[in-house]
Amino acid sequence: MIVCRRLFQGLFAAATLVASVANAQSGTAGPVATVAGALQFVQEGSAYVAQIDGQPFDRVNSSRLRHFDDTSGAHEAVARMLVEEGNGLVLYDFRRKPPAVERIGRRLRIDSVYWQRDEAVLRTGEGWFRFQRGTLTKLTSSKTIYH
Repeated sequence: MIVCRRLFQGLFAAATLVASVANAQSGTAGPVATVAGALQFVQEGSAYVAQIDGQPFDRVNSSRLRHFDDTSGAHEAVARMLVEEGNGLVLYDFRRKPPAVERIGRRLRIDSVYWQRDEAVLRTGEGWFRFQRGTLTKLTSSKTIYH
């Protein structure tokens, strides 16, 4: 009985973790359906201009585009997006109008993003990080399970 219970708990935790990953990595310039409207990255020289429904709201200084999407919006629309740029990372929160733009002043090569209600947990080659309320924190070993 105990073995079955532990097996069920392990399977449930694994299924929950896989279901919460929602890190839909993409290199596409768009259009991307967001909760704020259609997002398009328009190349302008060696940078991209981020536009919602044709209205610019940010400039991404990078020659390549790589983003991780939180598809928790209605009809799997993107609610938040983490974009790698030349100077670091940028978090877009499309749940706000106009979209909130938060710059993370550290360059990281992201492997995956685990979206939580009020935070993003990043798995990188340098370890695990949490971005919450404008602060990037390196995580240390703990028993916290992200799902």
